[in-house]
Amino acid sequence: MAKALKVKRHSPDDECSLAAVRILRTRLKEFYSHWRDPDQTPIPAQLHDLRISGKRLRYSADSLRALYPDRLTLLIDLLKKLQDLLGEMQDCATQRAVIEADLRRRRQRKLGRGETAALKRIIQHYHERQAKIFTELTELWRGISNEKFHASLKDLISHPSSLTLDGEAPPTHD
Repeated sequence: MAKALKVKRHSPDDECSLAAVRILRTRLKEFYSHWRDPDQTPIPAQLHDLRISGKRLRYSADSLRALYPDRLTLLIDLLKKLQDLLGEMQDCATQRAVIEADLRRRRQRKLGRGETAALKRIIQHYHERQAKIFTELTELWRGISNEKFHASLKDLISHPSSLTLDGEAPPTHD
C-alpha cells in the first residue's frame, strides 16, 4: 500500500485555512499520482492505492468542509462513487478467485462434475461484472482526471473561506 504523502510546512500554529490548503493540496497530489493516464489500464496495486488515497482525500475534505461551504460536495460525492466502484471491483475479483480455487479443488479430486458448469457460469458472471464496473470506473476517472477539472479542484482548495472550522470568524488582532 502506498504511504500517505507528508504534508509539508505544516505547523500547529498555522491558521486553519492555511493548514487546510496544505492538507488538501497534498492529498490531491497523492490521489492523482496513482493513475496518471486514463488511457492506460492500471494494475490492481494502482487501483488499490487510488482507493486508499481517495479515502484520505475524501476524509480530509469532509473534515475540512466547514472552511469550504458548499464547495466540496461534488468532490466528496465523486470520491464516494469512485470508492464504491473500486470496492465492487475488488469484491468481484475476490469472489471469482474463491470460486476458481473451489473449481480447481473439485477438478483435482474429480468431484462434482455436474457442478463445474455452474461454477464456470458464476466465474464468468463475476468476470463480466468486473469488466462492466471497470468501464464505469474508467469513465468516471476520465472526468475526474480531466485537466480542467483537476485545475478547478486545485483552485477551489486554494481559497477556503475566512471562517474557522467551527464556523466562526477568526479572531482579529487589534
